[in-house]
Amino acid sequence: MLKTHRKLLLKICLSLLLVICAIILALHMRHAQENIATSVPPVGAATTTAPINSNNFNTSGQTYASSSTLTTSDLLQHMTRTFDDEFTTFNRYVGLDGNVTCNPGGVGTWQTVYYFCSRTNPGNYEAEVYTDPNFWAYLKSEPLGTAETGSDSSTPFSINSDVLSIEAAPATPQVTSAVGSWAQYTSGMITTQFSFSQEYGYFEIRAELPQGAGLWPAFWLLPVNKSWPPEIDAMEAFGAPNPQGQGGLTMIHYASHAVEPADNCGGWYNVGTNIITGFHTYGVDIEPSGITYYFDGNAYATCPANPEINQPFYMLINLAVGSSASWPGAPTAANIWPAALKVDYVRAYQNN
Repeated sequence: MLKTHRKLLLKICLSLLLVICAIILALHMRHAQENIATSVPPVGAATTTAPINSNNFNTSGQTYASSSTLTTSDLLQHMTRTFDDEFTTFNRYVGLDGNVTCNPGGVGTWQTVYYFCSRTNPGNYEAEVYTDPNFWAYLKSEPLGTAETGSDSSTPFSINSDVLSIEAAPATPQVTSAVGSWAQYTSGMITTQFSFSQEYGYFEIRAELPQGAGLWPAFWLLPVNKSWPPEIDAMEAFGAPNPQGQGGLTMIHYASHAVEPADNCGGWYNVGTNIITGFHTYGVDIEPSGITYYFDGNAYATCPANPEINQPFYMLINLAVGSSASWPGAPTAANIWPAALKVDYVRAYQNN
């Protein structure tokens, strides 16, 4: 019995340590996001030729690319495809025993939790919990290979016509009761943390974004060595303008987070078309000379290089849902549920 109690105490202590680490990291990420988000003019001030930049960014080395001179057609002539998922199936990353794992050595492509094992980002004041087929077994401390059944089921992933849907929806009473009152929604995230990463190259997603207040889809990259910063945001968007007027149906946000604040770069960009009524491509090319951002095959902004980009990165795709304290704000009664981030493909390329 004493041995059992010691094991239980050790398990509790390890769990608390993971939670503390997740909160510390998330608070750092939140601070950087606030630096990006503040002092941005309202949506009406946007143009289709230049991003709206935060006053907290050093834009002295930032340029706005001409789509007539920088296109993915030209870029990819000198590159080889290194990653491609067309989502004929959803190949989830699990341990050899079928369990969710935050460690290398498993099988599959897409990890469904953060590298610090969290199912949300608390420092962003998000209101979703990221679920997967092992979610309920994880909560109940059952063997993680246990299948979820009945009304507790809350898997956000589905495939239809070779398109992956990541759905967000109001959480069931079972979820909120089990996770906490902050978990007002369920949603999903996927990463290639253990299956694919590379230093430099072009990363692209083709996706249809969801509409609705508080919805916060993103395609971004983090370093394999688990440091932060850096972070490279190929695309963030809001399903509706936030209370400060940022975001909206024609707006995307790009960013490069660096260790030195003066090296941060990014802003809002008006793409000139509705991003929730069809599929569009969102890409970022990372090179020793700098970072270039693309929408529908055309470059629209270039950020200067910083020392932290010279390392391997992996890809993340998620559909967050904000609370009233978050950057995008909270959903309203007008939201239609479920809301889906639809992903046609994810690809990566590297210079020949």
